[in-house]
Amino acid sequence: MKFALRFFFSLVVLFTYATSFSQDNYYWVKFTDKQNNNHTIANPSTFLTAASIERRQIQNIAVNESDLPITESYIDSLAPYIVELKHRLKWFNMAVVKLINETYTDSIIKFPFVDTLGKIEFPPSRATDADSKFEEVYPLVNQNYVYPNKYGIAYHQAKMLNTDLLHQLNERGKGVLVAVMDNGFVNVNNIKGFDSVRSRILATYDFVNNETNVYNDGGHGTNVFSCIAGNIPNQFLGTAPDASFFLLTTEDNGREWVMEEYNWAAAAEWADSAGAKIFTTSLGYTTFNGDTGNHTYNDLDGNTTIITRAGNMAFGKGILVLNSAGNEGSAPWHYISAPADGDSILAVGAVDSAELIAGFSGRGPTVNGKIKPDVCAQGVKSAVLTVGGDVGYSGGTSFSCPIMAGSAASLWGAFPDKTANDIKVAIIVSCPTFWYPDNEYGYGIPNFYTAYWLLKTDYNQNILKVTDDVIVYPNPFTNELNMILYGGKEDKTHLFEIFDMAGRKVFEKQIFIRDHTFELLQAEEARNLAAGKYILRLNRNKNYSHVIIKGK
Repeated sequence: MKFALRFFFSLVVLFTYATSFSQDNYYWVKFTDKQNNNHTIANPSTFLTAASIERRQIQNIAVNESDLPITESYIDSLAPYIVELKHRLKWFNMAVVKLINETYTDSIIKFPFVDTLGKIEFPPSRATDADSKFEEVYPLVNQNYVYPNKYGIAYHQAKMLNTDLLHQLNERGKGVLVAVMDNGFVNVNNIKGFDSVRSRILATYDFVNNETNVYNDGGHGTNVFSCIAGNIPNQFLGTAPDASFFLLTTEDNGREWVMEEYNWAAAAEWADSAGAKIFTTSLGYTTFNGDTGNHTYNDLDGNTTIITRAGNMAFGKGILVLNSAGNEGSAPWHYISAPADGDSILAVGAVDSAELIAGFSGRGPTVNGKIKPDVCAQGVKSAVLTVGGDVGYSGGTSFSCPIMAGSAASLWGAFPDKTANDIKVAIIVSCPTFWYPDNEYGYGIPNFYTAYWLLKTDYNQNILKVTDDVIVYPNPFTNELNMILYGGKEDKTHLFEIFDMAGRKVFEKQIFIRDHTFELLQAEEARNLAAGKYILRLNRNKNYSHVIIKGK
């Protein structure tokens, strides 16, 4: 793995010339084809790691031309005209470069292998008194307090998603490789709360400054990473403490500009090639410093901005992509930000501890009417580790997203042969409000224990919706009958009965449901019933009766 990672990092190449140049000369150059390539689709091991190839094979995803590196001779031909080759974006067959002089665009466009090129506006640096795009950290808690459970202050955000129940099944993300893209990870290499995960940080890279050190700049990523991987016994525990990680810097702390989207696309391509299964990003883009290259709401159509297109491409490669919905809900922008608008991207909104939507949480829909966000998790007073290693709180969709991503890693670790789409759909379907999505909560707050059982059984069979929070499947059934019930706001015991058409009771079982929890009841005895129609009755606050059919 280490050799392969060095190979992929070597793709980031700098051409330096002793000449004057403008800060403003950044361009993307799109090529017409990938002919005369040094690599072939038939031999992907020369440009994809074994883990990346295996992820595709498990999900029946073919390696295609978009996976091929850019033709090297095309890159070489640009060398006399550029001072920097910043990124190679193979998915888009595009190079991001800084020209020695803008007049060289005329020479470059004349190459027969160049399709188009466009300028990436370089904005002024962010003013020192400008508002930070990142969230303010709440006051710290008592660092000496020992909590009665291993999660400490992070218990509620895990319990809200029932991720703690996955952990009780010993599903904590082992074997799942998560790429975290952010603004840097200051002190992650020193903080004791990351001691247990440090050996599973398999690679780091700063795509802003083209260096491997991500621990020297940016603390937002430190807070975000802690939501997944932080571990201080009886004080703090993240949602996937046993997962493995790539830590990748894509956010430019000096300025807000569209190059950050290209940085993210480069990181996404690298992480794909190196074998990541999940991307989590707590960044979003709408407007930029100096109004250079601003997006509009019309750009949020799910497939326009470069970062959104890259996120969709990653999902097509078998990667589950999660992104924060953004914190513009109560601001003039109001909507989600790119890439949360992506057709294939799981956009995560924020709720408070009472499961009420946060005012700041970015709203949907996309400009073409797609429900956004997709799901929600706790983003008000979320538990985090600070850059000093203390236990504290912060707020924003920046934290609801990694809480969700870690939960997804713990879920996928239980089902390594499932596809990214299988995991995504199970997460969405597990929401108790799945039937009634809106543009504040999306489909709602997932229940990862339910998602686990949905994946454990064949939930894509004929479904009988008994009530808003009761599902029976399949109907008709043959060998197996399943019922999923939601516990509501208090612990309850429910009676599940089946009667034949003569009114004789043929099955009875009580089921206890923890508050705010789904439980799955498997009526294995139903396989012994004779073929025909039956009445299913659920005794809750009132009786619900439905016809079910036993097939031959």
